[in-house]
This record gives sequence, C-alpha cells and structure tokens, in this order.
Amino acid sequence: MDDLDMALEALKVQIKKEIIDNYFAERVYLEEDNQALEDKVAAYRQEISGVSRLFSAFYAALGQETAVDRIMHLLALTDKPFYEDYQRLSATARKDLLRKYHRRGITSWGRYLNLVLDIYKELTARCGSLREKYNQALAHLRLLNEDIEKFNSSFDFGLIAAQVEAMDGGGEPICGGMLCKEREELSTRMRFKHRKLTDEELPPPPELPPLEKVKGQFKTILRTFAP
Repeated sequence: MDDLDMALEALKVQIKKEIIDNYFAERVYLEEDNQALEDKVAAYRQEISGVSRLFSAFYAALGQETAVDRIMHLLALTDKPFYEDYQRLSATARKDLLRKYHRRGITSWGRYLNLVLDIYKELTARCGSLREKYNQALAHLRLLNEDIEKFNSSFDFGLIAAQVEAMDGGGEPICGGMLCKEREELSTRMRFKHRKLTDEELPPPPELPPLEKVKGQFKTILRTFAP
C-alpha cells in the first residue's frame, strides 16, 4: 500500500467515525431532551396534586354541595375539578384542610365569606402558575418533536450503514436483496418516535377568572349559604 492508498484509507476511517459519532451524539441529545420533558411532566403532576388539595380546601370552605354547584356554575367549571378527591376525604380530613386559614371577620357571615375568598385567591394564583408550567411542557414537546423530525430526516440508520459498507467496498449504498430489507427493518426500529402527551399524562389546568371579576357574584351567591 503506497502513501496515497494509506491516506485514502485513513480518510475513510475518519469519515466513518464522524458519521457514526454524529449519529450517536444526536441520539444522546434527543434521549436527554426526552428525559428533561419527562422530568418537567413529573414536576407538573406533582404540582397538580397540590392544586387538587387546594380545591378540596375550597370545597370544604364552601360547605354545602349546593354552594359548590352554584359557584362552579359561576366559574363555568361544569366538571368540578378534583371533586372526587374531595369526596373521598373524611369529615375530619376536610376540617384539617382549613386549619391553616385565619378566620377574618366579626360576624360568622364575614368569616365565611373571607375564608372562601382567601382560598379562591390562592387557588387562582396556583392555577396561573400551573398554566404557565403546562404551556412550558407543551412548548418543550413541540420543540422535541421538531428535533426528532430533523433527526429522522438527517440520520437514516439504514442509509448510514449502507454508506459505511460501500466505503468498505461492499457495493452501492442502495442495494437489493435480503440485506437491504434487514437494513430497512433495523432503520425503522432505530427511528425516534414522536412524543405524545395525552390529557391523562398532562392534565390541562383549570382556568379561573380573577377574584376581582367574580367577587360581587361570590357575595350574592354565598349570602344564601352563610352559617
């Protein structure tokens, strides 16, 4: 082998190494980005559980189921978010949810109203924060799928294998016969699948109007249920 042949052989090795290194570097990046999305979804679901508990406190503060129904109708929340979680709580557990809240007011009506309004104000803040994290997770999902699409378009594993084989003198990059079929099957398995997040995996957060917008209607409705 003369110097030119040696140089060409070294170049082939370097090209093959770069092709393979680039392929696996991009795969590692996508795997890490996918894990980052999983972590973001897990954190979101953890915060959802906290909002569920706060909704339970809100229901407990309202007291009567009729009051809950009237307020949910006002807020256009026909499904009563996390109400099943609240219904599973014992009477003692429901009272415990309200222990941390200071009862402001001189009359029982004032204390009742202020308790409901205080929890609702906290609830709108938590749901607003949850909405922001929800949108961030959806944005991450969209960008990840865009990167997956680029990866699948740029790095076809079967074509890479064929090109490397051709550089070794194994024939044309696109060949016929059983070997090509096997390569296509392997390429299909090696493609990154687009990520999807169902509403069960990433539940949309409840949308609540600000307290200032509904405070007057709260008072009108809750006066009927004052203890």
